[in-house]
Amino acid sequence: MSSQAVLTEVKNGVARITLNEPDSLNALSTAIIEGLNETIGSIKNDPDIRAVILTGNGRAFCAGGNIKGFSSISSAAAGRKRMEDHTHFLKDLAQMEKPVIAAVNGHAVGAGFSIALACDFIIASERSKFALGFHKIGLVPDLGGLYHLPRIVGMARAKELAFSDRTLSAAEAKEYGICLEVVEVEQLLDRTQEIAETFASSPTIAIGLAKSLLNRSFESSLDDMLREESMVQGIAFTTADHKEGVRAFLEKTKPNFTGSYS
Repeated sequence: MSSQAVLTEVKNGVARITLNEPDSLNALSTAIIEGLNETIGSIKNDPDIRAVILTGNGRAFCAGGNIKGFSSISSAAAGRKRMEDHTHFLKDLAQMEKPVIAAVNGHAVGAGFSIALACDFIIASERSKFALGFHKIGLVPDLGGLYHLPRIVGMARAKELAFSDRTLSAAEAKEYGICLEVVEVEQLLDRTQEIAETFASSPTIAIGLAKSLLNRSFESSLDDMLREESMVQGIAFTTADHKEGVRAFLEKTKPNFTGSYS
């Protein structure tokens, strides 16, 4: 793995992961894939990291797959293996029990759009563009795009975007609920850091437990969700953050959440 393909900086409990191959618009090279697998796999279990930002250097967030390498895929089995190698970091990104924010600085295309959708929120610069892009090269949206997009925009809109390969401006993406906020490009990292630090100073165990249930809510019945809410609430009652929150509420002071169980 190239140590420079994926950069990590930690500040105030927030890990900023930066895709760092701007000359290729941060397309998913082997070095970037290996870097994301290693970095996200490590971060998800680090108790000192309580929120995550994912962004890209240069003009793009991520331009998707490395199309130049597609010609080497000689069989359906080889194509499937390639995709399985890519899904490790994607599942870790989507399922880690910490808030994850995509700071989309430019184009998020193809798999790059799918990666952004796998984050909990997207904060986009006003110059950002979003497109699935797979239709143009005869492929199917992947890396969870077909899972996350209809949950955000609805099935009809997801089908329209997948079938047409239409490019969305940042303003359109916000209108569809894809982006939480759109800001000037110069403000993007500061604004995203501000939001992430707010989460990092919150009761992050409770946030993580809530995220794990929300991620399954569309596939769960009400009875299932009530049962799982009871179980995770039982866990939350035992945390130091719960005790600190109750203390601060009763004493009318600001709580100091540490993200710890005891």
